[in-house]
Amino acid sequence: MIHRRSAIGTAAAALFVGRAMAQTGDTPTVAIQKFAAAGITDILSAKITQREKTTRFRGLFKTFFDIPAIGRFVLGRFARATSADDMAKFQALFEDVVVYTWTRRFGEYDGQTLSVRDSVPDGDEGAIVNSAIVGKDGQSLAVAWRTRKRATGHQIVDVIIEGVSMAITYRNEYATVIQQNGGMSGLLAQLKKQVDELAAKLDS
Repeated sequence: MIHRRSAIGTAAAALFVGRAMAQTGDTPTVAIQKFAAAGITDILSAKITQREKTTRFRGLFKTFFDIPAIGRFVLGRFARATSADDMAKFQALFEDVVVYTWTRRFGEYDGQTLSVRDSVPDGDEGAIVNSAIVGKDGQSLAVAWRTRKRATGHQIVDVIIEGVSMAITYRNEYATVIQQNGGMSGLLAQLKKQVDELAAKLDS
């Protein structure tokens, strides 16, 4: 699992970037194309510090991803029993985990490109955009973006790399933590510890 996650992280780093706003009139495919193109320019290829990359990525994440929906999905059945206060704490910590994790992955970018292939409907208001990350050596990794139509445009609710759903991966891990570490308070404590460790590495 650790090896698999490393491969997923390397691939996803080339994509979790950008600051362009997805416009309401964009199709899911166009939104993903804009997302990736702007990211390579604004973050991956930019001569900026890691701290600035973190700031820019956070802006991207809050613009292009439906964070509240992802958070509720990740918590699964435990979301219903979670207080509003704990949910707010979880959403903030979960955002930090994602931002700090992928900021560190930016350093693995080495000129990969994103090739968007097609999209298929996913429910009444959603789509799955199929794409591939293509390396300089011609090798590619399949990446599917699950999107939902919102008031501001199409937002991402999951990224599936080589068949592995990032949202489901987080969901399974967090369910185990909740069950083995005293419920929601145990998850929040572990996430806080993880965020502190990731933030320290970012400054090192």
